[in-house]
Amino acid sequence: MTKKYQIKSLILLVKDENSARFHIEQDDYFGTIATILSLIKQKIQKSQTNYSSDFYHALNNLEKDLLWLQKNYQITPKIKKKNKTPKGKDINQ
Repeated sequence: MTKKYQIKSLILLVKDENSARFHIEQDDYFGTIATILSLIKQKIQKSQTNYSSDFYHALNNLEKDLLWLQKNYQITPKIKKKNKTPKGKDINQ
């Protein structure tokens, strides 16, 4: 008996903080979002829903912008500064 495999929707790739952190660590956050946007655009086109050309133009521009960001920028996590002075106490204490 063959086992049925189901491919999960790519739309769920950047769905929460953990997956967003994963894509940032892999340095593919913008590229992943651009890919998801492209897949959404393809699905809309296959559904034969009538949208204005401005809508498709905006999606294309957004996808290009995300790919440019992927190529030219990297997200780096912000390191939180530790407060050396305990709360509720003055430096002199």
